[in-house]
Amino acid sequence: MFDLCVMRHLRSLARMIGFLLLCIATILVLLLDALWLKVTRADLSRSRALVHKRFLRFIQRVQRLMGLRIHWEGEPPQKPAVMMGNHRSYLDAILFPVKFPVVYVARMETKSWPIIGWGASLLGTIWVDRQSKDSRRLTRATVRERLAEGMGLVIFPEGTCHYGPDLLEYRPGMFYTCAQEGFTIMPVALEYKDQGLAWVDRTMFVLHAFKHFGPKHVDVAVRFGPLMKGDDAEKLREEVRNWTAQACLELRAQLDA
Repeated sequence: MFDLCVMRHLRSLARMIGFLLLCIATILVLLLDALWLKVTRADLSRSRALVHKRFLRFIQRVQRLMGLRIHWEGEPPQKPAVMMGNHRSYLDAILFPVKFPVVYVARMETKSWPIIGWGASLLGTIWVDRQSKDSRRLTRATVRERLAEGMGLVIFPEGTCHYGPDLLEYRPGMFYTCAQEGFTIMPVALEYKDQGLAWVDRTMFVLHAFKHFGPKHVDVAVRFGPLMKGDDAEKLREEVRNWTAQACLELRAQLDA
């Protein structure tokens, strides 16, 4: 029993160090890419394609490092869309194997995180201060620009992590943007076998990660839903949330079986 406990702690430590080194290496590569693209005066599409390639490689390496065993259901979108997932863990962002450049929408507090916040900024993350009307307005305008340019979007409309299997209320702002502009939404349901991966208390991130990164494998179920579109924002929000809530209950039952 003691040996198993020591092994878990050593594995957590090794993964955290590996993740830190991987983040630093990716940031350095992105900075070198930015310099090269500026020197060669590359166009916007080429720049985004390169960033997307780096990000996919980063995702794959983090998945292997963390021992993620992802059980996929359904098909991810083949064309740029707004992917809306329930928010369970800080690992959620690396569960979207998209085939096109995407931009994430995240809360402003995360921007100041060492390493993670810096890397996310380099990837073009759209930061929103949920307490500021001006920030929310600017976020919606930026989202419109990115989607109109053919990029995909990943957003967690609950706004924060939650144990589940139920959902928090979905924030309405992005649904109004999608309804007004005619953007397509794909709901995504996420559930982890270890519900403790939801970072919902005031524990320091490092301590929480150290506690839950010890198991050899982290099992997570991801279900991609049907494409949804409409001009009624509230109806769209209800349909997306209802589909996700039902899917999460079903995935929870599968993981607990």
